[in-house]
Amino acid sequence: MKSLRMLTALALPLVTVMSLGTPAEARPVPLSYIYNKPANQIGIGVYQARGQRPWTHILPAGQRTDSYLDWQRAGGFYIGPGYCAEPYYFANGDWQPYGVTVRGPDYFDVFDSVVGETTSRNEVRSLRACTG
Repeated sequence: MKSLRMLTALALPLVTVMSLGTPAEARPVPLSYIYNKPANQIGIGVYQARGQRPWTHILPAGQRTDSYLDWQRAGGFYIGPGYCAEPYYFANGDWQPYGVTVRGPDYFDVFDSVVGETTSRNEVRSLRACTG
């Protein structure tokens, strides 16, 4: 009887662990994404293929195209009339400016790939009302 209790005591943690279920499949690493910084406070239009027009989805402030829209690739973004933004990309361990101010209404295509990076990471910063 003692060995039956011992066997039951050993089996209980195994059953508990097995009943927790299988973890959700890990998402594949995205090829590229766009992050709409939280400080932007408004959504931007986004699309999956470079050169695609018009935009297909709204990306709220504080969200990324890979996690919010479940996209493997982001092609670019759209800024509406009266707004400006600065796009950045990640390379060599730091965020780099694309070197342009996107003045809406306008589209901006992000890099498909960045040398030395697995994922082309892009941010839309300083989205604000602009003049002239």
